[in-house]
Amino acid sequence: MRLHRRTLLAATGLSAGAGTFARAENWPSRPLRMWVPFAPGGPMDIFGRPLAERLGEALGQTVVFENKPGANGIVATHQVATARPDGEMLLFTTGSLIGNLAFSQQPLPYDPMKDVAPVSLVADGTGMMLVGRPDLPADMAGIAELARRKPGGLSCAITGFGNITHLAAEQFKEFTGAELLLVPLHGTGPSITEILAGNVDMTFSTVPPILPFIRDGKLRAIGYTGRRRALLVPEIPTMKEQGFAEWELIGMMGLWTTAGTPQARILKVQRAVHDIVRAPALAKLLREGEFEPQGSSPEEFADYLQRELAMQLAIARRVGLASRGRAR
Repeated sequence: MRLHRRTLLAATGLSAGAGTFARAENWPSRPLRMWVPFAPGGPMDIFGRPLAERLGEALGQTVVFENKPGANGIVATHQVATARPDGEMLLFTTGSLIGNLAFSQQPLPYDPMKDVAPVSLVADGTGMMLVGRPDLPADMAGIAELARRKPGGLSCAITGFGNITHLAAEQFKEFTGAELLLVPLHGTGPSITEILAGNVDMTFSTVPPILPFIRDGKLRAIGYTGRRRALLVPEIPTMKEQGFAEWELIGMMGLWTTAGTPQARILKVQRAVHDIVRAPALAKLLREGEFEPQGSSPEEFADYLQRELAMQLAIARRVGLASRGRAR
């Protein structure tokens, strides 16, 4: 499973001489597409739509935002991985892109460390809030006890195996010693719908999409996996504050394109992303969502992804779900 940073950088076209012809070209000359591999209504929409709009303004071309859910992002990522390497198809997704490699029990139809090129780490730092039906216990001690007593455990919606919601659910089982019935769904919106309908007990989510339901009393917030309490729900203690000293999990959002895309095109998009996420409007939106704006270079993002893969592989091995096969 050992991978080297040079592999990622080669995929981006950052090797010497790559994409030199593109420096002088007037690109893009056609609309771009930004694919988000989750259903509408989740946090990726909240941040992705304004990012796409501002990126289009910066590049002088429309960036069409499209939801392409399916198989925890595998469907959309495969399409980007096999697209023409012209930079016109972008993938805006989470650490689930790496999670699919760490957790997948079947070979992937692509290699996320080779077949898609990292453009920029857009933002990171948000924790995951455990929320559930309003009749559930209000703290982790009560939830853990209920999950241990209930045959088969409580049901927990996740947005795909290898997704950060899956990692959080596996950590719940590891730290509490309780079982969970995992219910894979296509995004945060469907997860909330199933809880409100009484079909699922709980889920993990970033704060913005669940905040109205918490405030209306339709969902109960129980604990937060961040380094500190969520700014939007400061009354809810972290997992560490509730006695789980090693329970910390934060999420990220990044931008990729097809491997082999000329260096100049990747850098043009990355520089625009850097300026967009650090400008007051989007930086404020990100921070309100518990994210910290980044806009990193492709090289910095490549290093980040290596660390992310090591972390997710460690979790997968601890819970006995390490990937059984690499990409085909």
